[in-house]
Amino acid sequence: MNIADSKLKIPNYTPHLTRHRLVAELDHPHPSSLILVTGDTGYGKTICVSNYIMEKNIPCVWYSLSNTDCYAHVFLSYLKKGILQLKDKHAPNEIIEPQYVETELNTLISLMADLSQPVWIVLDDYQWIDKSPEIQSIMNRLLDECSSAVRFIIISQVRPHLPLSKLKIKHKYKELTTFDLAFTVEETRDFFNSMHELELEDHEIKLIQRRTEGWVASYQLLLGLISNLNREERARFWTSFPHVQDIYDYLSTEVFEAQNEEIQSFLCKTSLLSELDPTVMNRFLHIDHSEKILKHLLTRHLFIYQDDQGVIRYHRLFRRFLYEKYKEQVGNEEIRSTHLALAHIYEEQYKFVFSFVHLIIGKDYSKAAKIMGMIGDRYNPIESMTFLNGWLEEISFEESIANNTLFLIRCIPLSVLKELTVHLEENIMLLKKEKNELWLCNLQHRLATICLMRGELMKAKHLFLESLKGSEKFRDYPMTALNLNLLAEIYRYLEDYSEAMTAIRRALYISDQYGNKHTQLHALDTIATIYLDEGKINEATPYIQQAIDIAQNDDHSSLVFVYTTRGRMSRLQGNIYEAIEWGKKAVEIADMYNTNFDKGWANQELGNSYLENQQWTEAEGCFSEAYQSFSLFTHYQCVVLMSQRTMYEKRGDSKKEKEKTNELLQLCREHDYHWLVKEIKPVNQVMIKEKEAPSLEIYTLGHFKIYYRGKPITIKRKSSLQLLQFLITNRNKKIEKDILMEALFPEGLLDSVQNQFHVSLSVLRKTIEPDLEAGNQSSYILRSKSHYLFDTRHVHLDVERFKELTAIDNEQNVQNMLMAVELYKGDYFEEYPYASFLEAERDSLRLQYFNICRSLAHYYSRQGDDSKSFELFENILKKDPYQEQAYFEYIQLLLNKNFSAQAKGIAERMTQYVEEEMGIEVQGRLTELFETFQTPIK
Repeated sequence: MNIADSKLKIPNYTPHLTRHRLVAELDHPHPSSLILVTGDTGYGKTICVSNYIMEKNIPCVWYSLSNTDCYAHVFLSYLKKGILQLKDKHAPNEIIEPQYVETELNTLISLMADLSQPVWIVLDDYQWIDKSPEIQSIMNRLLDECSSAVRFIIISQVRPHLPLSKLKIKHKYKELTTFDLAFTVEETRDFFNSMHELELEDHEIKLIQRRTEGWVASYQLLLGLISNLNREERARFWTSFPHVQDIYDYLSTEVFEAQNEEIQSFLCKTSLLSELDPTVMNRFLHIDHSEKILKHLLTRHLFIYQDDQGVIRYHRLFRRFLYEKYKEQVGNEEIRSTHLALAHIYEEQYKFVFSFVHLIIGKDYSKAAKIMGMIGDRYNPIESMTFLNGWLEEISFEESIANNTLFLIRCIPLSVLKELTVHLEENIMLLKKEKNELWLCNLQHRLATICLMRGELMKAKHLFLESLKGSEKFRDYPMTALNLNLLAEIYRYLEDYSEAMTAIRRALYISDQYGNKHTQLHALDTIATIYLDEGKINEATPYIQQAIDIAQNDDHSSLVFVYTTRGRMSRLQGNIYEAIEWGKKAVEIADMYNTNFDKGWANQELGNSYLENQQWTEAEGCFSEAYQSFSLFTHYQCVVLMSQRTMYEKRGDSKKEKEKTNELLQLCREHDYHWLVKEIKPVNQVMIKEKEAPSLEIYTLGHFKIYYRGKPITIKRKSSLQLLQFLITNRNKKIEKDILMEALFPEGLLDSVQNQFHVSLSVLRKTIEPDLEAGNQSSYILRSKSHYLFDTRHVHLDVERFKELTAIDNEQNVQNMLMAVELYKGDYFEEYPYASFLEAERDSLRLQYFNICRSLAHYYSRQGDDSKSFELFENILKKDPYQEQAYFEYIQLLLNKNFSAQAKGIAERMTQYVEEEMGIEVQGRLTELFETFQTPIK
C-alpha cells in the first residue's frame, strides 16, 4: 500500500460562515475524550470541525477515511504517520504489515502518551470503517488507554459501534447531532444576506429554513441557483425546492431498516399524525406502550423532537419519508381508512378540528360537513378557519389548498362568511405590504371563491386572475387549474364563451398533465356545462360521463354538481323523467351534506326539470328551497328568480311574474349584473354619433405600435400606456374604476391615486384621439357610471384579428391559420414582460399560436411536406423550449418518417430543458415512445 498525504490534510473551506452557536459548543470546557458529530449527509459536519480547528490553531491529526481504510494495518499506518507528523512534518512513511498490528497498536498508544500538549484526532467519514470488527477493537483500546491529552473527534453519518454509554457515564463523551448542526433562521439570514449579499426577504429566509430544515448542503446548492435570479424569478423557484432524495435513501438504509419490525410498523403508521400524542396512539395502534416507544425514539435521535409546548413531532422530512414508505406498503385506500379511524378517535376526544381534517383527507365529506357544523357552533369562525388552513397542509402531504378550498367554503355556515371575508381581506393587505407572494395567491384564491359564491363576480374575477399569476409563478398546478376553472365559470356567467372555453381547456390540460383528480373532475363538469349552454349536447356527453366516473371513485362531495349537470343534459335532450331522476339524486346528496350552496344548486336544476314537465307544485317547491338556500349567494339567487319568473309566465300568473321580475331587476341593478338584465329587457346602449370614426390601428403582437390616420403615435406617460394595455387586455368589457386604479397604482393614498388615474386617462384619450374635445365624447374609451370600457368596434386591433383567424383550427381553415402565424410577430406586448396583468392574455395567445403551429405542422406532414412541418415545430421550440407536448408530437412525427437520428436529437433537447431544468421526468415516456417504433433511444 501507499500512504496518500492528502488523506491527512485538514480540509480548508473558504469562504465559510462562522457559526458562533456551534463554536460556543466546542469551546465549552469539558473532559470529553470523544466528541461525536453525527448527522445526515450535507449537514456541514466536516466544515464545522475543520473551521473550528483552523481558527483556534489546535494541534490536530486529521484522517479522512474511505472504504479502503477498514483494514487494521492500513488504519494504523495512517494514524501513526499523523502522530509522527506532529513533531516532524517530514516524517517518513511507515507501512505496517498485517502481522504486526498488535505490536504497532501498543507503539501508537505509547507515542500518544508521550505527547506534551493536547491533541485532537479527527476521524472524518467514520461510517466507512464503522462495521469493521478490527477497527472497533482498535478504537475501544485507544479510547480506553489513551492519554487524557488526546481527544478523538468522530465525524460520521451514523452512530458508531463503540462503548458510548460507558464513556457517557464517565462524562467523557459529547455529541452534536443533526438538530445542532441544522441552520437556524438567523444563520440562514447570515449565510444568504450577510455572507453572499443576496438581500433575500424575510419570508424567503423563513421559507428556506422551514422547507430544508436547515439542511446545510442545500444552501450551497440554492445559492448557485438563485444568486442571479430577480425577485419574481425566485418566486417561481421556491415551490420546486428542495428535492432531498439522498436523505430519503439515507433514512431508509441507515435509520428505518436498522429498527426492528415493531418500531418500523410504529413509525409508518404514526406518520399520519402531526402530533404524537401517546393517548391517541395507544387507541389508534391498540397498544399500551406508545409513550415508552416515543422515549426510545427520542433517546436515539431518530428525527423526532419535542417542541416548546411539549408536543412530540417527527421532523418534516422524516415524516414525509415515513408517509411515503407506509403508502408503498398499504396503498391509498388503507391510508384513507386509517385517516377515518383517526378522525373517529379525535371526535370522541372532542378534538373536532383534528377530526375534521382527517375526515377531509379520508374523503368522508358527509361526516366532515357535520363536524364543520359543530365547529361553527362551538368556536369563533376566524380561529377555527385559520387553524384549519394550516393543519390541512400539516397533516397531509397530498392535499393542496386548491383541493379543499371549495369544499371548505361550501361547509362554512353562512353567518360567518362575512366575518371571514373581512379577515381574509386584512391578511391579503398585510401580505401585500410584506411582499409575501407565496401565501398571497393562496388567500386571494380563497377570497375569490367566497366572492364568486356570494355573487361578487367582478371582484372574484380580479382576485382569481391575481391568484392565477401567483399560482403560475409558484407552479402550484392544482391551484392554477382551479383558478382557471372558476374563471371559466365567471366568463360563462358573463356569456363570454370563447374566454370560458380557453380557460377551461387550459385547466383540463393541466389537470390531465399532472393527474389531479379534483381539478380534473371540475374541469370536465365545467366544459360539459359550457357545451350545454351552447346547445352542443353531443360534445358535452363524454365530458360529463368522465366527470361522473371520477366523482364516484374519488370525490363523492362533487356528485351534487355532476349529477345536476347530467340531469340538465337529459332535460335538454327531452328525456324529462330521466332528468328528474338525476335531479333527485343530486338533491339527496345535497341534503346529506346539508350545505346551503349545494342544496340551492341541486334544487334549482331539479326545479327546471319539473318546470319543463309542467309539474308546477314540485317546481315551485324546488325553486323556493333554492331561493332560501342561496340567500347570501346573490348571483345564484338571481338565476333562481329568472326560473321563477319563467314558471309564473308559463302558468299565466302575471302578478307573481311581475313581482319576481321587479325583484330580479332590483338585485341585478344593485349588483350590476348587466348580463342578466339584458335577458329581461334591452340595456340602454351608448349612442355613437353618426359620423366616420377615427382610423386607429393598434399592434400588440411583437413590437408595440399605434397609428392614428396612418401616422405613428407615442404615448409618453407611462401610466397612460399601462392604462391602455389594461383596457386592451380587457377590451369590450366593463371594468370598475377601483380595479383600474388598483392595477395602475397599487400603493398610495386614495385622493392621490384618483388624481393620477384621471390625469392618465385624460392623457390617453387625447393621445389616441388628437381631435377629441371632451372625454365623454371618446369613440374608444367609454364610461358608464363607475365603469370604463374600451370599445374596439372602430379600431384595427391585431390581437382581435388573430383570435378571429384562430377560432377554428381545422384543415378547412388552413389559409386562416397561415395568416394567423404571419400575424403573430411576437408575444403579446413582449416589450413589457413584467406587467403582471398582461401575463394571462400573453400566455393564452402564445398557447393559441403554438396550437395553430402544431395543427399546421400535422397538416403539412399529411401532405408530404416534411420540411414545412419540421420548420413549424422548430419555431415552437425556439420560442419556448419547454413545450412538452410539442416535443412528443415532433418526435413521433420524426419516427413515423424514419428520421430516427433527428428524433434522438430532439429527445436530448427535451431531456435537457424539461427534465434537467424543470424537474419533470420524461425519460421513461421517451423510452416507451421510441420502443413503440422499435428504435432504441440510445
